[in-house]
Amino acid sequence: MSMRFLTLIISFFLTTNIFGQSSDSLNIDNNIALNRQEIDFLNTALKSSRDTFDFANKKVAFVTGSSGSKLISKQDYFLTCVKPSTDKGSMPQIFFVHLTPEEKQNSNGYDTIVMSWVKVFTDKQRKKIIEQLGKNR
Repeated sequence: MSMRFLTLIISFFLTTNIFGQSSDSLNIDNNIALNRQEIDFLNTALKSSRDTFDFANKKVAFVTGSSGSKLISKQDYFLTCVKPSTDKGSMPQIFFVHLTPEEKQNSNGYDTIVMSWVKVFTDKQRKKIIEQLGKNR
């Protein structure tokens, strides 16, 4: 195990209460707003790719499926894409796409798309997801 990965896992468990039943933990509800643990998890898991982007106060869409075609709820995302990996002490496969101002407008105000277990995410699929999000007004 690399030292960087080990540090990431340790900091994740020290800053979150993933196994607690408080309302301020991962996957407890489908409230569109991310709670503190979800923000901390995403900021930590995506630290190397997010530059200065911070998930605090952001509207996030969650996507899975090999082609990135399946929109899922926040609760389903954390239960099916995150928790199985973290329960085993590893980090899930996770990526994100920061939406442009035009995409944000067309998607009903979403700031970003977070993806797990997506093999190929094309521009065509990105447009489809943004359209789907825009229809959920």
